[in-house]
Amino acid sequence: MAKNKALTPGDAFFLLIESDKTPSQVGVLVRMKLPKGTDKAFVLEMIEGFRKFQPTEEPYNLKLAKRSATNPMYAWEHVDSIDIDYHLRHSALPQPGGERELAVLISRLHSIPLDHSRPMWECHVIEGLEDDCFAIYSKMHHALIDGVAGSRLMAHWMGQTKPEVVPDFLPFWAKPLPKSSRTVNDIAEGSLVDAQSLMTQITSPLKSAAEVVSATWKSIMGRRSKAHPGLVAPYSAPNSILNVVVGPQRRVSTIEFSTSRLLKIGKKHGGTLNDVVMAICGGALRSYLIELDGLPETSLISQVPVSFRQKDDVGGGNAIGMVLASLGTDEEDTLTRFNKVITSMSASKELLSDMSAEQITAYSALMTLPFALGQMTGIGNRNSNPMHNVVISNVPGPREQRYLNGAEVFSVHPVSFVMQGQALNITLFTYADKITFVFTACRESLPSVQRLVKHTTDALESLEYALNIVSTT
Repeated sequence: MAKNKALTPGDAFFLLIESDKTPSQVGVLVRMKLPKGTDKAFVLEMIEGFRKFQPTEEPYNLKLAKRSATNPMYAWEHVDSIDIDYHLRHSALPQPGGERELAVLISRLHSIPLDHSRPMWECHVIEGLEDDCFAIYSKMHHALIDGVAGSRLMAHWMGQTKPEVVPDFLPFWAKPLPKSSRTVNDIAEGSLVDAQSLMTQITSPLKSAAEVVSATWKSIMGRRSKAHPGLVAPYSAPNSILNVVVGPQRRVSTIEFSTSRLLKIGKKHGGTLNDVVMAICGGALRSYLIELDGLPETSLISQVPVSFRQKDDVGGGNAIGMVLASLGTDEEDTLTRFNKVITSMSASKELLSDMSAEQITAYSALMTLPFALGQMTGIGNRNSNPMHNVVISNVPGPREQRYLNGAEVFSVHPVSFVMQGQALNITLFTYADKITFVFTACRESLPSVQRLVKHTTDALESLEYALNIVSTT
């Protein structure tokens, strides 16, 4: 029998901060069209085929080991056999099976916490979408996986570049991973996860890393740093209605654009795709908060996760750091706001450019330590002087059209999570020639968050208008 493996502090964090109101789970919604020459029986036959397979790969065959007073560590243990009928669910949308009906279902499914006594993942196959389409929504605990790894696992599963229906098509939990992938099994033997060991593992790298100390000090100095005047200091974010106590229910809304449309803006004004995304989010949030009479006088601050996962790594666990960036929401002029975003993002990227993955880990952990302790103690990201106002992450997906057992995959939507005192998360996903904005919000705290969809479109069009770009999309 395989020996239990302790979680890394970064992975354990998502268990330590979890509560009934803040389940630490991430998901992905994939929408597909039935293969040519098939009918609705295709979905049922696919589900029945999936039921034949037990999980053979990490992280799908891992569950939390029982803890005790003498063994308080969080650890993974392998499961030889699971109840596949519990993890694999079959759902159908009420007619007409459109975007609204799907969004309502996903919002409800994403609000339900995962069962800690089982491997912490679920797969929901959803039929009844209009135009001969169906969807798969999968969710997994954040302690098992980060967004980039989840994206790569899904891309690995939907690996067909040409449509082909094959017998005994493997579900994602039984599909072998590339041999080069890092798995949860690679965790170091001595990884402790209690609060004291978390502090130790965070601070110990600093003893031999002068670069981390320097970067931390520059971040604390923020705009006063002569070397990086565009840096945003931690806990310089304004009070905002985005930073309130959150409830257990979620609302998920999405909007999709062609990636080339955003790249054209960056090329015209000298910004990256990430800069354009941040500027669009800043414009959308500015309009949304004005509508609610809740726009702060100073700019909203975003936490931007930074992945240092190796290119061929599709294993589990978390490999992310963070930077802080201004969204320019205090600027009425569109291009002035865009320039503020570019300056802020450039300063953050320059700060991390010469740092190794280990140094980024130590830097990010040290910068977020007060925030992390606040989450673990239930204090959260308080409305008064929050560390940041919103999390915005951009997850890259496959650049070419993909198929799943012959079914054309036409959209992929990552669904993230919110933490206490952070009522909104915005996650971007690029796939083929599209980029999707996914808003995951606390249903009780943020009224009419679906209005962000319209404000996002308006913000994109405002950038195009300011730069005299004629959109053909």
